[in-house]
Amino acid sequence: MALSKTFREDAAHIDRNKPNAEWARIPRIGESLEGLFRSQLFALVKTGQIKTAAIKPAGASRTGMRLIHIPSLRNWIEKHVQESEVV
Repeated sequence: MALSKTFREDAAHIDRNKPNAEWARIPRIGESLEGLFRSQLFALVKTGQIKTAAIKPAGASRTGMRLIHIPSLRNWIEKHVQESEVV
């Protein structure tokens, strides 16, 4: 059973009206998620530094989507904050 188009579109981006969103889809080429581009996010996924979920039909190897766990991404970003840094 295919995922509904509405579900996929809703999962594509963090809704700015819902700042407590827990999951978001990896952004398209040229777009970013929390300031990070897809290549940077895939590097974090590959090294296990952020949590993800693969949503795909049973038995499928390449179809589906990968969702990023936003709290784990924000925690990773927070680890890189420098107290003395002035922006």
